[in-house]
Amino acid sequence: MSPQSIVLSLFIVFLSFGLCFGFYTEDKYNQTNYKYYTGPRRLMKQQHEHFGIMRRTHRSQGSVNVDDYGAIANDGKDDTKAFEKAWNEACSKGYILVVPKNFVYYLKPITFSGPCKPNTAFKVYGTIKAWPHMSAYEKDRRLWIMFDNVSNFAVDSGGVIDGNGRKWWQNSCKVNKSLAVTFSQCNNLNVTNLKFKNAQQMHVRFQSCFNVTASNLVITAPGNSPNTDGIHVTETQTMVISNSVIGTGDDCISIVSGSNNIRVNDVICGPGHGISIGSLGAGKSEAEVSNVVVNRAILKGTTNGVRIKTWQVIF
Repeated sequence: MSPQSIVLSLFIVFLSFGLCFGFYTEDKYNQTNYKYYTGPRRLMKQQHEHFGIMRRTHRSQGSVNVDDYGAIANDGKDDTKAFEKAWNEACSKGYILVVPKNFVYYLKPITFSGPCKPNTAFKVYGTIKAWPHMSAYEKDRRLWIMFDNVSNFAVDSGGVIDGNGRKWWQNSCKVNKSLAVTFSQCNNLNVTNLKFKNAQQMHVRFQSCFNVTASNLVITAPGNSPNTDGIHVTETQTMVISNSVIGTGDDCISIVSGSNNIRVNDVICGPGHGISIGSLGAGKSEAEVSNVVVNRAILKGTTNGVRIKTWQVIF
């Protein structure tokens, strides 16, 4: 083989190598923010089990910025309509919805509905904050943000979702509190590298979902805030919760009826009520939770460790 042929062959090999690895782009924000992790180094960036797919963003995937649809940050005004318009565009085209860094946006109750084109994503670099006036929640006090029937979907990127819950806690015996962020009927879901704080009630709820990864999350609320569960899992199959720090006024993680194949790895819990299965069997109902495994958890300043809560049956 001539020297020219050897050089040409090597050039093709290196060009192919570059194209292969250049096909994907790394999101520098989609990494663990180490400053939130105060526990042992073994809990940081642990390799953990994944039941589902590993998702990467294609370099050519389109994006929509909520600012381009009328959202105005840091003005204390309602940005719900702008987020709805941006979502409709992203969902219909399989684009990335972007919430910009260093800005605060206020949302009233909103549902981001699917089905969407594959690989739709929701990247929160900035802060989403709950609308402070309780009159906006009169229609359904169980709802603030809901993602419904969205598959092959990722929510991530290092931002903050703030439930603005103090006013709700003050009235906890007088009103039905709303949930902060609910994922309903979502399959192949990744919720990673986010901070949830001060939810009105539960911070993150997974309902009737399949194949879920929830990792590198920081979930915080005062230890005396009522019913502020960190992660609530109901009727969900095949889920990994990992590398997260959760400290609230109720269960760090609660897993209730209809859920199975749940893994909890490398979680720091406290303050709060610990990690709970249940409550189960209210009103003499039948309930089933199966195949739950908790590994390498640290519980500090909690009222319980890992427990199963059931209602007493009186015959």
